[in-house]
Amino acid sequence: MDIYEQLDGTTNVLLAEPPMAQGRDVCTSLLAGQQSNPSVLFVTYTRSPAACLNQLDGHDHSENVGVITVGDNAASIDGVVTESVSTASDLTGLGIAIGQFLSRWDDSVYVCFDSVTSMLQYVDVTTAYEFLHAITGQIHAAGASSHFHIDPNAHDDQDVASITSLFDAKVSLEGETTVRTRELLEPTD
Repeated sequence: MDIYEQLDGTTNVLLAEPPMAQGRDVCTSLLAGQQSNPSVLFVTYTRSPAACLNQLDGHDHSENVGVITVGDNAASIDGVVTESVSTASDLTGLGIAIGQFLSRWDDSVYVCFDSVTSMLQYVDVTTAYEFLHAITGQIHAAGASSHFHIDPNAHDDQDVASITSLFDAKVSLEGETTVRTRELLEPTD
């Protein structure tokens, strides 16, 4: 069974990748999903909007790609909606910006959050946990899908386990790729 079959039915995925892993390919594949031209939202602490868009080579960037930059890497790109949250610890502002993007599109939306590790340089684990709990719930309620990057080697195992508990699945790209999913509740009739 391949990684995408194992993730079928999941909404929020934690993509655990050490710095030297080939996670960008998995990230791009998760963003593309099963649709030919999905709406994609990048939330990034470290990458430029141009770098995010380059990842979607061949994707129509017209009105269905957005980039939220956090901190000092703000920039705009013609034809692409970009927002900036200038203070890296402003999780309220970041949550509002993500919510605005999620409400902007009617079709399937895929969110790439790069990265939890970067966010944890500016806020403590408890604050990050509360933010991630709210955002993953918002993504689920919007019918969107997401993956959040984290470098598991940069954090205490207990902190990673706590954050992992918020996600439907965890994809580990350290050594052999592994996928762990939690049991998803089946809808009742």
